Amino acid sequence: MIRILLNGIGGQMGRATLEAARNQSGLYCVVAGVDAAPQSAGDIPVYAACGQVKEAFDVIIDFSVPAALAGVLRLARERHTPAVIGTTGLTERHRQLIADAAAQVPIFQTGNLSLGVNLQMALIREARATLGAGFDVEIIERHHRRKIDAPSGTALMLAGCIEEESTAETELVFGRHETNRRRTDGEIGIHSVRGGTIVGEHEVLFLGRDEVLEINHRAYSKQVFATGALRAAAYLLQKQHGLYSMQDIVTEGNVASHVTALEDQAILNLSGLPADGRLVRRILALVAERGVVVDMISLSLPGGAAACLGFTVPQAQLSDALNALLPLSGSVPFELFTEGGMTKLVIEGPGMALRTGVAAEVLGVLEDAGIAVRLITTSETKIELCVGAAQAARAAAELQQHILKQY
Repeated sequence: MIRILLNGIGGQMGRATLEAARNQSGLYCVVAGVDAAPQSAGDIPVYAACGQVKEAFDVIIDFSVPAALAGVLRLARERHTPAVIGTTGLTERHRQLIADAAAQVPIFQTGNLSLGVNLQMALIREARATLGAGFDVEIIERHHRRKIDAPSGTALMLAGCIEEESTAETELVFGRHETNRRRTDGEIGIHSVRGGTIVGEHEVLFLGRDEVLEINHRAYSKQVFATGALRAAAYLLQKQHGLYSMQDIVTEGNVASHVTALEDQAILNLSGLPADGRLVRRILALVAERGVVVDMISLSLPGGAAACLGFTVPQAQLSDALNALLPLSGSVPFELFTEGGMTKLVIEGPGMALRTGVAAEVLGVLEDAGIAVRLITTSETKIELCVGAAQAARAAAELQQHILKQY
C-alpha cells in the first residue's frame, strides 16, 4: 500500500484526491494532510505546515498554492521521498526550485494530470508538424470562476508543444484587445475564460485557408486529475531522482507499439576500408548516382584503424549498387560481403527513448528462437534489423509475443 501525505487536503483537488484514494483503499492510503486552514478529515491528522508532519509516508502529493512549494520540496528532500506537484501558477523561480529538488529525489510536475490532455498534447504536436506555419494557432481555455491563475498551466503546456514543433520563431499573445493591430506570423494566441463551475476545457484551433482543425479536451470531474495524481505517485516509487511528467507515463507505456516488415532486401558490407570519412562519403555518393535507395547505414570508423561500412538496398537494385562500386576496384582496399533474400523488420515505440536495454531484449528473443540477425541499427525510438526471408515470419511472431505484449 502506498502511504500518501496530501498537501492542500482541504482544497477542491485535495478533497478529490482523498476521495479517489479511499475508493482504492487497497492500493493507496492518505496517512496525513497539510492545509493552511486545517479542518477535520475524519481520522486523518491535518497539520498547518509540512514541517509539523510526524507520520511516515512514501510520497507527497501537492495540490496547494505556489507559496507552499518550497516547504513541500524541503520536506521531500529531508524525508528522501518522491513528490507529485499538481499545483499550477508556478513561476520560473518555482521551476528552478523543482529542478534543484529533482537532483536529489524523484519529482513529478505537470500542468495537467489528465491522461486525455496529455494525448491532446501528442496530437497537437503531430498537427503542427504536419500543417506547418501556414495554419494560425489559437488556444482557448475555460475554467471555473474560482481559478486564480490565467492562463492555465495546461494552456501554457499546449503552447509549449506547438513552439517545440515550430521551425520559425513564435510569440505568445495573451488575449487580444488592440484596436489597430493585425495578427502576425508566428503568433500563438491564448485566451482565458473564467466563470461558473467549469472543471476545465482546452481548445486548440489550427486555422488555415478555408479549413479549421480543432483538437479539444473537456474534463467533467476533478476525479480525472485525482486519478492521475495517484497514478503519478505509484509511478514515482519506481524511479530514481529526476524530473518526470505525465508525458513520461504516456510514453513509457508505449515502449514497443508495432512491428513492420519490408521484404526483398539485400545487405552490402565493406570491411577493411581505410579509416577516411571522405571515402565513405564517396562510396555512398557513387551508389546514389545509380539511383539506388540506401537504408540501415552502419559505419564503424575507429581512429587509425580499418573502417567497416554496411547498408541495405532493395534486392532489385543490388546489381546497380555493385556496379557503382567498380570504380573503387584496385585503388581502394576492402573486402565486400553481400547477402540477398533479406527481410527488414522494424520495431517502433516512443517509449524506447526512456527505457534501456530494449535492443538487448530483442536480440535475446531472436537468439533464443534460433534466428540469426544479419544487420541491426537503432535510433531513439526505432530498431531495424535484417533476417533471412525464410525466418522473417517467425521472427515477427516472436517479437510480437515477447516484446510487444510485454510492453
